[in-house]
Amino acid sequence: MDIVLNRKGGIPVRDQLVAQIEMRILGGDLPAGERLPSVRALARKLRVHANTISAAYQLLEAKGHVQMRKGAGVYVRTVGAASLAAARDLDEMIALAVEEAARKGFKVAAIRAAVLRWLDSGPPSRLVTVDPSPSMAELLRAEVAPAVSLPVEARALTAIEQAPELLEGALAVSLPYHMAALRRLAPRATVLEVNLEVTAAVPQALKGLSTGAIVLVVSHADTVLPYSRTLLKSLRDDDLLVETRLLSDVRGWRRLLPAVDAVFADSLSAETVGKVRSRGLVPFRLLSDAALVRIAAAARAAPEGEARASAAQRSRKRRTP
Repeated sequence: MDIVLNRKGGIPVRDQLVAQIEMRILGGDLPAGERLPSVRALARKLRVHANTISAAYQLLEAKGHVQMRKGAGVYVRTVGAASLAAARDLDEMIALAVEEAARKGFKVAAIRAAVLRWLDSGPPSRLVTVDPSPSMAELLRAEVAPAVSLPVEARALTAIEQAPELLEGALAVSLPYHMAALRRLAPRATVLEVNLEVTAAVPQALKGLSTGAIVLVVSHADTVLPYSRTLLKSLRDDDLLVETRLLSDVRGWRRLLPAVDAVFADSLSAETVGKVRSRGLVPFRLLSDAALVRIAAAARAAPEGEARASAAQRSRKRRTP
């Protein structure tokens, strides 16, 4: 596994490791089931502290990319939906989900409460993408909407803080970093966690760029720009010049277009940028196909028959003084 570290660029080594390993997994260079180098072996090879490697592996595990098996090593794992697809019946699917939740530290009472909340909620009437940044929530909405048949809204976290009822009857979708705050603000809401996973088109396009190439990233969301800069710099060290502009800064990105070798544009930017320049344009998404499949499945989830009746009875009992 080839990893190039830039020790002078100001980007933490841990973040460079996570970005490069993550992109190799998403791009298929590291297939599911492959064992990664041990912490000590990779630390020796890269000449970094073992704690740095361990922290990177733990973050990759938290994002769902690898599985750390005690005494056996670190392995690339399949995305959650794939492991559930291998289940032979409903009981096995539930067992896999409960086992995964327990492995991540959730207590039995919390798992049970979450299951009851999903059953009691019934089919969602709409989806709501939630993020502290309104523009990021809008970008997530743009990626989620084509994958589901329900209406999709975008809400800032501050809006939920002021009016938690905005999530009533809805399925909320948010990034891992904001789940704790979202559950605190709306404890009865049904919330689905998704990870940022830039599509494989990005590393593939980077491979074709020569040393010294100029890359422009255009995004609707302000939070995507520092993330993309860190990612691109870690993938290609310092041999690329990376410029970032918000889509709203039309004058800024249009002025740079004639000079750049490639333009990476998100789902809300690609069409606008493409009207000015299509050559070297690389559209990218922040949610993987697997994440969209999970969201679509969650949007369809609804208790049926006796399960629906039992859920309604439990809900009435809890409301009865």
